[in-house]
Amino acid sequence: VLKLGRYCAYSGDVNHDGIIDITDLGLIDNDALNFVSGYINTDVNGDGIADITDLGITDNNSFNIVTVAKP
Repeated sequence: VLKLGRYCAYSGDVNHDGIIDITDLGLIDNDALNFVSGYINTDVNGDGIADITDLGITDNNSFNIVTVAKP
């Protein structure tokens, strides 16, 4: 996606199935409830911990029905 002259990627597909959906939210929610940290797939924003901010990013992209478009 091109925003303000920069190319950006969508975040939130933590299970790598090509769709940002409720499954991804469930995985993030489980890790957030267990205070999982480190280099993990459910850390969508890259701060080293799965938490509510990762859920917010993924929820917004899920609401917008973000999917992979392959040729």
